[in-house]
Formats: sequence, C-alpha cells, structure tokens
Amino acid sequence: MVRLVVFFLTLSLAAASDLRSRTIPDWMHFIIAATSLIPPGQPYWTGMAACLPLLAAGIMAGGIGGGDIKLTAACGVVLGLRRAFAGIFLALCLLLVWHGTCRAAGKIRKKDIETERGQAYPLVPFLWAGMLISIVTMG
Repeated sequence: MVRLVVFFLTLSLAAASDLRSRTIPDWMHFIIAATSLIPPGQPYWTGMAACLPLLAAGIMAGGIGGGDIKLTAACGVVLGLRRAFAGIFLALCLLLVWHGTCRAAGKIRKKDIETERGQAYPLVPFLWAGMLISIVTMG
C-alpha cells in the first residue's frame, strides 16, 4: 500500500508539472522507478517495455516527448508490463475522448494545440488516470 501511495503522489507531481510546463523533471522518473524497491514488491524490469508504443509514436510522428516515454518506463517497472500497458492504453483512450469532446465543443482550435515541434498535450494526467484504472480493475 505504501508503494502505491508513493507511486501516485509522485505521479501526481509529474502530472502537475506536465500541465504547468509540459516538462517532467528527471528526478520524478527516478523516484517512481525507485518505488518498485519498496517491499513487499519487486521491480518488474520487463515492464519497461510498456513504453515501446510511445517510443514508436515519438519516432514516427514526433508527437511525444522523451519525458513521457521515461515516465511510462518507470511506471512499468513499478506496475509490471500488463498493468502498465493497460494503463497506457486507457490513458490514450481518455486523451482521445477529452480531445474529441473539446474539439466538438469548439474549445480547442488547431492553433491552440500546435507548437513549433508539432502538437503538445499534457499526457501525464491521462497516464495517472489510466494507471489508477488499471490497478483498480486488474488488481
């Protein structure tokens, strides 16, 4: 239980940072990964592979930052491949619903989400929700 509390507190800080500045400090990735060492659990090193879909998106489309990829790998070390991958899937679904709803309501215009490097979304708040849902539903 302590492990999940520390995990979600740090993930909450990362979400706030992502909302505020669209960056995630490196120390947050290390703290999240270090929570995998809190007993009774163990690190799930294969969980780092959960970041591969985001890495592929970042390489192919240039639409995702390195901080999101590192954070997802850190979450995978804590939660394991299955739960982290489910969390990413849910996070991306939530992001699509949010974006579609805002676009339909006319609250987001193309110029509002574009930067000089492409589109910028605060992904970590959606990762937070996706990881929480994956823990609740998958145990």
